[in-house]
Amino acid sequence: MLTNTPQGNIPEGKLLSDDRFLRRVAQLYYEDGQTQEAIAEMEFCSRQAIGKALQKARDRGIVRIFVVPEQRTGYLRNLSRDLRVALGLEDLVIVAGRNLNEIPPGDTAEDVLADIATTAADYLDQLLTENDILAVSGGRNIMRNVVRYLKPTKLLPNLQVVPTIGFVESHTNLGDSNLIAYDIASAYGAKHAWLPIPAIVETREQCEQARALPLVRDVLKTIEQANVVMMGLWPTHFNDDLVARGVLHSEQINALQSHDAVMDINHWAFDAKGRCINYDLTSPSYYLTGLEIPHLRDRIRNDNSKVILVAGASLSYASGIRAALKAGIANILITDHVTAQLLMKPESD
Repeated sequence: MLTNTPQGNIPEGKLLSDDRFLRRVAQLYYEDGQTQEAIAEMEFCSRQAIGKALQKARDRGIVRIFVVPEQRTGYLRNLSRDLRVALGLEDLVIVAGRNLNEIPPGDTAEDVLADIATTAADYLDQLLTENDILAVSGGRNIMRNVVRYLKPTKLLPNLQVVPTIGFVESHTNLGDSNLIAYDIASAYGAKHAWLPIPAIVETREQCEQARALPLVRDVLKTIEQANVVMMGLWPTHFNDDLVARGVLHSEQINALQSHDAVMDINHWAFDAKGRCINYDLTSPSYYLTGLEIPHLRDRIRNDNSKVILVAGASLSYASGIRAALKAGIANILITDHVTAQLLMKPESD
């Protein structure tokens, strides 16, 4: 639920010119299911002002309403089937995308991303049972939005939810894997465990010491037993952000880039052929304490684990998704149809 901001005596014209007000009203109406009368009460303005705000939100593209034609539904279903078979996936879910050539390579189609995250949240809700152990990656773009759109249809008190990685930064942020796991567990009334160690350390000894702590050892054991994993990925254009936030140093990024990294998951970097670059570095500049993402390949083969990759809505994601699938570290994909079409094209294109 959004925080209410009393509008008081602010003129209606000023309210209707404020995109933050329009977005807040749109979310309350379309996402939270509030009536216009209820929103007017919350916002201390007239119901007519709320009606005008919703119309302006549509006019400005803050809200997009469309009916997917039957032929488009059929096309998406056929594309999903063909791509699932071509890529050897257990399942593939596709939402309607839009022309990514209209979007700068480093940017994301926010409306499509919201549809992908909503679909992933619904998929997860339908999949989970009392007996599952769910492990989740962090991420502000994908996984935080999955949490945002999650609408549990059941309570699962025996479900266990764990992070796949410890704390990346010294202060908590909404993209932390620990916090995302906690929020999902809270939504289902489920059990939760923290991984209370730094995700990234400088030496092998520090990594072994952190993983050997009794509390950490027990949590890592639970993570290794997870039969459902949901994760996003980070294209290489996010590297500048990692440096700016102090997650990795520029020298560490350069070492990965020298091996042609196209994406990473939990800072396990992969090249276009699906090879894990971390294993190729003779003198690694950092070590990771959480789930070893490359091992998901064995979990899928040997334990029938369901590893769900959620990504799309940007040109930069297609190569990363392809690398993850070549690495064999996901067997379920949730994306948009434009990104899916890119995956169908020969790599030489």
